[in-house]
Amino acid sequence: MSRLIVVEGVDGTGKSTQIELLKEVTENAIIFKYPTSKYKTLNDYLEKKAHVDSKALFLLFLADIADDQQNVKKALDQGKTVILDRYVFSTLAYEVDGISHNEGKKIIESVGYLKPDLVILLDISAEESQRRKKKQKELDRYEENINYLEKVRSNFAKLCEERFLTTNWHMIDANRDIRTIHSDIMSAIK
Repeated sequence: MSRLIVVEGVDGTGKSTQIELLKEVTENAIIFKYPTSKYKTLNDYLEKKAHVDSKALFLLFLADIADDQQNVKKALDQGKTVILDRYVFSTLAYEVDGISHNEGKKIIESVGYLKPDLVILLDISAEESQRRKKKQKELDRYEENINYLEKVRSNFAKLCEERFLTTNWHMIDANRDIRTIHSDIMSAIK
C-alpha cells in the first residue's frame, strides 16, 4: 500500500537520521529531499552566496517541489511508501517574510500539491537547533539567526495545529534519544 509521509522540523531536529531509520523498516520506501539540486539559486541563497527577493524565494522553493510532483506520484502509483524530507510546509514555515501565512496556504492549495497521508513534525527549540548545527557545519543563513529559527518553529506548530493539507499531523519531541523518537514515529505511522 502506497503512502506519502512527510518529515518536517527546524534544522537540527534529526530528520535525516529518523528518515533513514524509517526507510530501514519500511518495505518498498523511497526518499525525496528538498530543496533539490535543480534550483542552484536556492542553495546559493542558503549558503549566503546570493540574495533573492523573499517573494521570489517562496515561489522558487515551491517550484522546486512542484517540479518533482510527477516523480512522487509515479512512486506512489507503483505502490511505494514515499518519505519526503521537507515539503511545502517548510516553505510556509521558513519563507513567510515575503508572503502572509494565509496567502501562502492559498497558493499551495491552488497549485494542488499531493496531500500527505501523514506529517511527522520533529520539534526542538531554536537554541538546540543552533547547538546541533554548529557541531556539524558552518551555520547557513537561517541557522545563524536564533530569532528567525524560533519564528520558524512557531510557524510549524501553527501548521500542525491547523492540520494543513492533512488531518494526520504528529508533533514529536526531538530532544530525546534517537530510538525513543523512532519509536514515537513508528507509533504515529501505525
